[in-house]
Amino acid sequence: MLGSAASFAVMPVFGKVAYAEGVSPIGLLAWRFGIAAVMLLVVLALRRNSTPLPDAAALTRLLLLGAVVLAGEVGLFFYGLQYLDAGLAEVLLFLFPAWVVVLTAIKRRTWPGALIAGCTALAVGGAALTVLGGSTLQAANAFDGVVLVLAASVVYAFYIIFSGRSVAAYGALVTTTAVVTGAAISLFAVAVIIDAPGPTTAVGFGVAVGIGVVSTVFAFGLLSLGLSLLPTSHAAVIATSEPVIAVVLGALLLGESVLAGQAAGVLLVVVSIAVILLSDVRKSEREELQPDSL
Repeated sequence: MLGSAASFAVMPVFGKVAYAEGVSPIGLLAWRFGIAAVMLLVVLALRRNSTPLPDAAALTRLLLLGAVVLAGEVGLFFYGLQYLDAGLAEVLLFLFPAWVVVLTAIKRRTWPGALIAGCTALAVGGAALTVLGGSTLQAANAFDGVVLVLAASVVYAFYIIFSGRSVAAYGALVTTTAVVTGAAISLFAVAVIIDAPGPTTAVGFGVAVGIGVVSTVFAFGLLSLGLSLLPTSHAAVIATSEPVIAVVLGALLLGESVLAGQAAGVLLVVVSIAVILLSDVRKSEREELQPDSL
């Protein structure tokens, strides 16, 4: 699970390096999901005899889920990442379990309970402290970045809710392969239409391959392996290390500063989300609050 969390956490670092090499957000995402889709399709083909496939209607829905919702989420995140530190962007994205609580409560017309409602409020407050606890908003377009990444976390919460039944029906491999393929098709189409710059240097190509293999295929593979080997409650708690690892990697690899107020905000987000995920485990509804990110 730590390997999965680290693989996801390094994603915004890859993004920052790619931007420095002249790669656009859409160009990078087209490569990321294109590489991941090919690898996942190969794995699915090798396991076809033991893996049930959805019918045409269900497959179409999954492809559209990837092409519209997932592609929209990653687009918002990576455009926002241009204006924010990698660690901060990951912390804001990791608010998605809190939004799932809110959206699920609205859908079911039920109050989530005082503890979960309180943790949701604390997670949002922690994110605010992380943003305001440093010099983030003094940078050009930083506020735009915060809005874009927060929007990405909300869209990702919708994705988690929409994909829950498919994961239960067809398994993580089939669902992930279909939505990643849908996202790849959508993002490549957009990249061609707007002529989005892709990688042109050795570093740029290396980052594109890295984010496709490490932060997508390996990350999901290690997540599935961890969930099969560990109790769900343990896996959920370990998954909350993702934003912490992202902050550390941003500081070590990109020289991003971490002030006391930001550190306190990160801690508040992590603890609050851990409580939410543990509560979700106890209710046996893990499909709606999977501890992963795209």
